[in-house]
Amino acid sequence: MHSALAIAAGGGGDAITAAMLATAVPELRVSAIMSYSWDRFMMDPAPGPRTRADFQGLVEHCGVATISETSTLRKGTSTLPRLAGSMVHPLLLLEAENGAAGMAASIGKAARMFSADELIVVDVGGDIIAEGHESGLLSPLADSLALAAAVMTGLPTRVLVAGPGVDGELSPSEVHARFADLGAYQVASLTPADAAPFADLWSWHPSEATSLLAMAADGWRGVVETQRRAVIDLTDDTTGIYEVDGQALTKSSLAGLLTSTSSLDQAEQMLRNRRGGRSELDIERRKAAGEHSEVRVPTPRSLNVIDAYGSHARDRGIDALTLRRVAELVHAISPATTLKLRELLASQRRGNFYPPLYRVGSASSGL
Repeated sequence: MHSALAIAAGGGGDAITAAMLATAVPELRVSAIMSYSWDRFMMDPAPGPRTRADFQGLVEHCGVATISETSTLRKGTSTLPRLAGSMVHPLLLLEAENGAAGMAASIGKAARMFSADELIVVDVGGDIIAEGHESGLLSPLADSLALAAAVMTGLPTRVLVAGPGVDGELSPSEVHARFADLGAYQVASLTPADAAPFADLWSWHPSEATSLLAMAADGWRGVVETQRRAVIDLTDDTTGIYEVDGQALTKSSLAGLLTSTSSLDQAEQMLRNRRGGRSELDIERRKAAGEHSEVRVPTPRSLNVIDAYGSHARDRGIDALTLRRVAELVHAISPATTLKLRELLASQRRGNFYPPLYRVGSASSGL
């Protein structure tokens, strides 16, 4: 019987979306989901993706590492174990240390283990289809490497893009222009029923793009400000799921550069050379080297900062801030301080606090 292995191109948020799609499009017949453990500084201060050596409590079989609810990082926090406890499908660790070649071998082992005859690479927002010149493109390494590895397995590879532009990198118009060039077509739209099983995740999971996709699926419409002051308009189009042929995309995207890579360092350097010296890992390295000194424990006085910013944001036509944006405003960007911030908002700003959003305006909602 046909089945597919889903590859979360960017890590944990895309893994949640893959689980949503497995329900929304049952004909995909997803048997398991494979994801990086590559969390932001507020969860895991170590730069870059983690490997199985960083974990304890993984279930290993035939070279495949399955993440369980009781798995933990030896140092730091991964969102994947807690996520694994909320998912129906097995959640497998995708490692990047050996580049596309090593990842392809690992994906192949997982496909054989789960009798998958097809790969489905899942990306939220659409930065995976970027050509590399786009001014808003910030983090192509993870997505491009995942696609390159998937294609290198030789298995049929489909790419599903959810929520055009919702990640704040390529704009919706840029994504749709690339869809047209690539012959992409819409396969589904997410509904409240698709998002409902994952509603509890937003009380703790830090993903912005996937949480906004879920809010749009649940019927919320409005303008949201995310980290780095990116502005996202949640519309009916945000709920769309589009399919792109993996081979065709690889030939016309950054993934094509990475198919021969045998290490993460090599892949990073190739993209750095292509992108004028830029690498998203540099941001993570800078934070790990010193920006932790900016972390602050939120107090009731932090609410004054949030209230003032929320008022100005409302005047600019913003309906809500993501909780990551709020955390950024008051420097509550570690796991402990982010938790304190959530507790403070839940107790003192109940009328605004609707995870994953902090509402400042009067947007429409289907909730």
